[in-house]
Amino acid sequence: MNILISFYSRTGTTRKAAEDIEESLVKRDVEVKTEEVIDKKDRDGKTGYIVAGKDAMMKKETEIEEVSYNPENFDMLVVGTPVWAGKVTPAIRTYLEKYKDEIDHAAFFCTHGGGGESNTFNDMKEIIGEPKEVLTLRDKEVKEGEHLDNLSNFIESIL
Repeated sequence: MNILISFYSRTGTTRKAAEDIEESLVKRDVEVKTEEVIDKKDRDGKTGYIVAGKDAMMKKETEIEEVSYNPENFDMLVVGTPVWAGKVTPAIRTYLEKYKDEIDHAAFFCTHGGGGESNTFNDMKEIIGEPKEVLTLRDKEVKEGEHLDNLSNFIESIL
């Protein structure tokens, strides 16, 4: 099995979760490629944070940098996003819309500070359909390394 992990991360928390998923899959001898989806819009600072939430609430897409891997070349796509205002980030929305016809099997994960994951996953389902599995991680758990048991269960479910 070969898996592509594609994710967006504004603060690094979702990146850390993606790296931990990758590490866990590699330990199970799974072929893995990991790629960060880069939003070309400046989302730094307080203003960037506010605009980001507004764009997510309005289900806006954004301009993203070209990615290196096409999901159609993998058995499964594991896609990760932070939760912004209870929604998927514009970068991941754009990515999923672009590749929705090439994605046969997917799993979702999200990081959040205080909920909204079900709406985020519903946004993603509307674009590419039902995932094989979902994983929700609180930011605090990821930062403190307390998410690894949940992550392990997620890995077992997608293999």
